[in-house]
Order: sequence, then structure tokens, then C-alpha cells
Amino acid sequence: MESNIPAFLLTEEPRDRFSGDAGKTRFSFIERTIAGTANSLRILYLQAESAGNSSFIARLNPVTKVLAFVYLILVISFVHSLKSQVSTSGFLAVAFLFSGLNMARVYRQILLISFLFGFLLAAPAALNVVTPGDILVSIISLGEPHDFWIYHVPARIGITLEGCNIVARIFMRVFNSVSLSFLLVYSTSFPRLLKAFRIFFIPDTLLMVFWLAYKYIFILCRTVEETYLALKSRMIRNIRNETLRGIAAGRILYLYEKSQINYEQTYAAMISRGYAGKIILAGENKMTVKDLLILLCTALLGAAILIL
Repeated sequence: MESNIPAFLLTEEPRDRFSGDAGKTRFSFIERTIAGTANSLRILYLQAESAGNSSFIARLNPVTKVLAFVYLILVISFVHSLKSQVSTSGFLAVAFLFSGLNMARVYRQILLISFLFGFLLAAPAALNVVTPGDILVSIISLGEPHDFWIYHVPARIGITLEGCNIVARIFMRVFNSVSLSFLLVYSTSFPRLLKAFRIFFIPDTLLMVFWLAYKYIFILCRTVEETYLALKSRMIRNIRNETLRGIAAGRILYLYEKSQINYEQTYAAMISRGYAGKIILAGENKMTVKDLLILLCTALLGAAILIL
């Protein structure tokens, strides 16, 4: 039976016609950065808007969570014992169990941030060049010690027990601080969290500025992503970094004008809904006996951590 398929559909096109070298479709660094940033901001925005769930932690009054957060952050900052920091991590892990969150996903994010800012930055403190002490692992052996200005470099450079203790304390402090911050943000929506800060006598006008800035960050990032995708849809090949830099430089004025239009439209919408220059945020419900008991337990826990 004779085939009725047109001849041009049976012709195989070269693989590298619409792709990069050697037929590989590669994404530029700027393209990967824009895509990754947009995806992270989208997840953060959705999490912040839908943080209020039916878990025990989410049902607490936001004022209670803010007061407990500030108190525990101070406790974590003043505690210097590694045993106390580990005990705090255990308490936060139990709190995550009552938050209804996906602990595996959240703790992956916490560990990544803690590793970058709590371990890598503090890792040089484990060397005897920074922290003298008993050497556990020798790294470099010099012929003789050297002195550079006010710095003394011993003949044997290695990792000390005292240095490891310092690095471990710094890592656990960052880990606990990030864990506590994630617990607060992931269990409380941003509007409720913003209202809770009124307990520190922050003016409503300033809180509204924070709220509008928070909204505008996501609007601006969305505008950048849409502008980039609109430009990319008009091109066949992958966009090179040099081309992207030229495009970004040419779109700065456009983004500025777009931002100004968004601000004017937001202000016009506020005027149409009765804004008269005075901002009054609706307060949260009053604290219940359960909230007071949580604050009492948090105070006792913080005191116990400080004593350890």
C-alpha cells in the first residue's frame, strides 16, 4: 500500500538547527537564575498566603507566636552550651510535629541554609591558627612557626577540639534560629503575622508600608519573568548571555515605568475603597487561656535551656 505521508514530514532535520552546539539544548546562566528565582518566590508566596492550616500551632494566636519567637530567639542567642542548643533543636522538632508541615521538605531547606551560613563560614575557626588547642587532625606541617604582623602561624596546622566545639555551637545556633523562623513563617500567614507585630507599638502606617512592599516584590518579580518569557517566545535558539545582558539593560527603563504604573494603580484602588490617609488594621482575636499556657510553658522551657 502506498504511503500518503508528505515527503517533507519524512525528512529528518539536523538536530542542531534549533538548538545549541552538538545538538544539545543548553540553558544560559541568566535563564537558569531567572527560572530558579521565580520558582522560589512563587513557592514562598503561596506558602505565605496559605500558611494558616488546621494544625495546633496554626490555630494559636499570632501574638502568642510572635512573643514566643522573640523570647526563644534571645534564649538561643545567649546560650553558649552545646547541650542546651541540642535540647532546643529537640523541642523545635516536637513543635514541627504539631505544625502539620512536611518535616522532610522543611528540614532540607533548614539544613541547606544552616550548612551555608552556620558551617562553611565558621569552618576556619576549627583550625589551630584561629582557635588554639589540642590538635585532633593534622593538616599541614611547616618547618618552623611564622609570624605575620600580629598573626602567629604554628609549625603544625590542624583541627583542634576547641575549634570543633566552637563550630558546632555556631552551627547549632544558626540551625535553631532558622528552624524557629521557618516554624513561625510556615504556620502563620503574612497578614496575621504583620498584625501581630502591633504588640510592639509599631504604627499601622509603617506596617502597611511593609505589606505593600511585600506585595510589590512579587509583582515586580512576576513582571520580570513575564517580560523574559515574552522575549524568549520570539526567538528560535537559546538566548546567549551577551544577548540577555543587552536585553536586561534595555528593559530597565520599561520595568521602572511599569513599577510606577503599578504603584499609581494600587493607590487609585485604595482611594476608590475609601482610603483617606489613615490606616487602621483590624486586630486579631484576644488571647485565650490556651495561649497564656503556651507562653508560660515557653518561658519555663527558655529558663531550663539557660540553666543547662
